[in-house]
Amino acid sequence: MQTTHVAQKGSIRRRIAQAVAAGASVVAVQAHAALPTAATEAFTNLKADALSLIDLVWPVVGAITVGFVLISLFKRGASKV
Repeated sequence: MQTTHVAQKGSIRRRIAQAVAAGASVVAVQAHAALPTAATEAFTNLKADALSLIDLVWPVVGAITVGFVLISLFKRGASKV
């Protein structure tokens, strides 16, 4: 008897989750449609700035990775001596 109760509880939770997801998608579509052009331009500029920062960080990440590899190789060589 308790297993049917658990199954019903899961079913209710699933239905509630589906209803919330459907409602959120409707709200998201309406919110996107009502977005002013100034906000769209601001988000576009923000995205461009974030991508340029990521482009600036990649050389640093590469240098750090190479440094760690060299340190580990040095440790291996030093431990064999």
